[in-house]
Amino acid sequence: MIIYRVAGKVRSRRIEEARRTFADLSAASRAVPGVVSFDIAQDVTDPEIFVSVEVYEDQPAVDRQGELPELRALMACLGDLLADGPHGTVFHVSATEP
Repeated sequence: MIIYRVAGKVRSRRIEEARRTFADLSAASRAVPGVVSFDIAQDVTDPEIFVSVEVYEDQPAVDRQGELPELRALMACLGDLLADGPHGTVFHVSATEP
């Protein structure tokens, strides 16, 4: 299992655009085979901070999600959208528990 945690600070004037773009990406990503979960949350103490937690069964699932047009659209505007970041960490998990 592979888990990505990515955070970024969105420019205040672009928050609504970011929400729409992130919502589109989340919906498309959740439909990809091998994507266990894909969540993007807005920080409750700083509305400019967004954090994604993405859980994949394996590298082929990461690769399939990476081909989404919604991800390409996000990547194309990310430099203008973010004031800081993205900052991410990848976790390779060998076991999970409920």
